[in-house]
Amino acid sequence: MKSFLIVFAVLLAVIAKAECKSVISNIVVLMMENRSFDHLLGWLKTDYNSKIEGLSGGESQPRDPNDPSKGTVPVTRNGYDISPDDPLHGFDDIAVQMNKNKMNGFVYDSATHSRNETNPVSMFDRTSAPIINQLAQEFAVFDHWHCSIPGPTDPNRAFAMSGTSRGVITNFNGTLWDQQSYFDYLVKNGRTFGGYYQKDPWALFYFQDTNTPENIQHLKELDAHFYKDVAAGALPQFTWLQPQTTTYGDSLANWQHPDASVMEGEKLIKKVYEALRAGPKWEETLFLITYDEHGGFYDHVVPPHRGIPGDDQVASNGFTFDQLGIRIPTIAISPWIKKGTIVSEALPGEKPTPTSAFDATSILATSNKILGLADEGVKPLTDRMAWANTFAGLLSEKAPRKDCPTTLATLPETDSALFEIQRTKPLNDHLEAQMLFYCQQVYPEAHAAGECTGRPELLTNQGLASDWIAAEAHKYVTKMKAAGAKSV
Repeated sequence: MKSFLIVFAVLLAVIAKAECKSVISNIVVLMMENRSFDHLLGWLKTDYNSKIEGLSGGESQPRDPNDPSKGTVPVTRNGYDISPDDPLHGFDDIAVQMNKNKMNGFVYDSATHSRNETNPVSMFDRTSAPIINQLAQEFAVFDHWHCSIPGPTDPNRAFAMSGTSRGVITNFNGTLWDQQSYFDYLVKNGRTFGGYYQKDPWALFYFQDTNTPENIQHLKELDAHFYKDVAAGALPQFTWLQPQTTTYGDSLANWQHPDASVMEGEKLIKKVYEALRAGPKWEETLFLITYDEHGGFYDHVVPPHRGIPGDDQVASNGFTFDQLGIRIPTIAISPWIKKGTIVSEALPGEKPTPTSAFDATSILATSNKILGLADEGVKPLTDRMAWANTFAGLLSEKAPRKDCPTTLATLPETDSALFEIQRTKPLNDHLEAQMLFYCQQVYPEAHAAGECTGRPELLTNQGLASDWIAAEAHKYVTKMKAAGAKSV
């Protein structure tokens, strides 16, 4: 009898383990750029579901929080497809925008730097950003998902791709991160990873371990390979999509970072979704659309600032990483997710601590659950990743939905005049960082001597810089992949 009970217990354990096996075999992450939740999805509260933490229509921002006599600027639906400028979003500017958690310094910060005062409070809605708003209604929208730090792009992307920025709160300065990336972590733990990029791998290269001949084999050009791999059911277990940051004669930047077109980003999101929806692995796919940070655009929700584990290093200005950044749009897409789901809090069993919240490291923690790493006892990369809310429980439908749209809203054709407009714009800080990276990696000796082949100091506009970056990225990836092939 005793032996029977032991066998029965083992059988139950096996059955339980089988039942816990995820229905998902492919996780696809698309991280766009620099938009707050209210900026892209805030009007869903008024237009779609009042339960969403969004905009009511009466919001405004003071021109000067310290001088009411200067009046206010209303929050509107007049989002600029191409922003008149790039709202500031460095650490110090975000402190001004948040204004000690009063969230009333967005217009003031822009005006202080002679930027357009209406841009930070000009929002999009279901008409002007139809794709992301449609997906938010069809699947699960998170209305309390924050970027990982109140800072700019690169440290937030570092948290998204490794669970830490190693104390950095500024954009790329020429030093590659030495922490283990989540991509290398997956490979080392027997999982498959793929990074798909448009023209330039960009932030995928900001880690030392992604700049190895072995790991660079996992990177592919998005337009040439991603859609074919989707159609063939050949995606890896974890896929990271890198949107286009640069503008060429045949394609515009689509990452949605001001001053790039929001509509071009909508087209990318639509194309990726429709490809996944038509692919043979649709019922095994979790597609996550998120953003790196808020980009200086208004949001009314105070970020979490209690009980957040610090980074492994303190920032140069003394910041201890004990506060999350401003809210950003995030949508989870799968036929296993109930239509119209609003995620304001973690489900039972998905909140590791009483203060846990959703941020970029939630992607990594949830991936560990879905891909079985958590069950195997694989340690999270960082304390922040261990602390973050997860969302695997959203995959709760008893059977995959059959009503998921096969196509999304029709979008307008790209105005051909935009190409020349974008290409003649002056350099921005991200293009300068990309140029610095390739100067270092492709021409290290010339860079050390203060020079760089191709004379990037003469590349004074976005078009010239884009062409140079694409050419150098191709050289670098080709060289590294050849080295990796020889080492096999």
